[in-house]
Amino acid sequence: MCKCDLVVIGHLLKERIIFADGREIGPVLGGPAAYSSVAAAQAGLKVGLVSVIGRDMPDDLLDVFGEAGVDMQGVQKDDRGTENRLVYDNAGNKRLEFLNKARLLKVGDIPEAYLDARMLLICPIDYEVPLSLLEELLPHNADMAVDLGGYGGASSQAGRLSMQEKLCYLDEIIPCFKLVKGSREDVQSLFEGNKPADEGFLAEMAEKGVPLSIVTQGSAGALVQEGGEISRIPSFTGNAIDTTGAGDSWFGAFLAEYIRGRNACEAAVFASAFASIMVERSGGVSLRRMPARDEVEKRMKI
Repeated sequence: MCKCDLVVIGHLLKERIIFADGREIGPVLGGPAAYSSVAAAQAGLKVGLVSVIGRDMPDDLLDVFGEAGVDMQGVQKDDRGTENRLVYDNAGNKRLEFLNKARLLKVGDIPEAYLDARMLLICPIDYEVPLSLLEELLPHNADMAVDLGGYGGASSQAGRLSMQEKLCYLDEIIPCFKLVKGSREDVQSLFEGNKPADEGFLAEMAEKGVPLSIVTQGSAGALVQEGGEISRIPSFTGNAIDTTGAGDSWFGAFLAEYIRGRNACEAAVFASAFASIMVERSGGVSLRRMPARDEVEKRMKI
């Protein structure tokens, strides 16, 4: 049985990506759980994965987990998995078109050994990790972190919930987490026309008692709130050709360093360097997109 540092909980995607210039790739492996788990494992953590996939998921798309050393005993096969089309426009905005969705996750999907992990990362695509499951996980010793993309953020199905419904759900789940991460796009999606500035969102998380919260800002870097103080983390210059999964990979790399004992700002600098290399390569979740530690450390010195 796997004694994991980190257990990642959320659905995997069979994804086709359509870029603004007309390029199309797929099916490729995608989804926050896929990117973050592989990135964290590549950065040195022992990682377990909890998900439901369709029986039609190509086996070769899953090879990356074995290559990276991600434990998959928590991945179940079902008649229906999660499948979508990811479409980029000329401004870099993305639109997700869901073709199929897997069922909600439940506590019985999580191997007992995983519950002793140092941290649980909850990173749904579209609300498949319900509040009831979060509440069942609270009595266990593992701290919980969340990526808000699948709780009304950028990866959630547009129009599924009103802004008020999304914010009410957010208020319900936030007390479960020691660490909250969202992208700038997630904040915009959650708050729609009434969105706060990124700093305002982080201040709100601090007011709600979240010890550590993060907003990733793409090429502008990231903001880290810890103990009510906000620090700016610079980005690293790279030749980006595919930003799909960048924020998810950033978070996986961040957690790898943070769980090992680096402070939040140090971990965020490592994550920014990691993501700046990852976006220079394309093709969904693959080990060749995930840089080795020596590559990251070299980029950090630039």
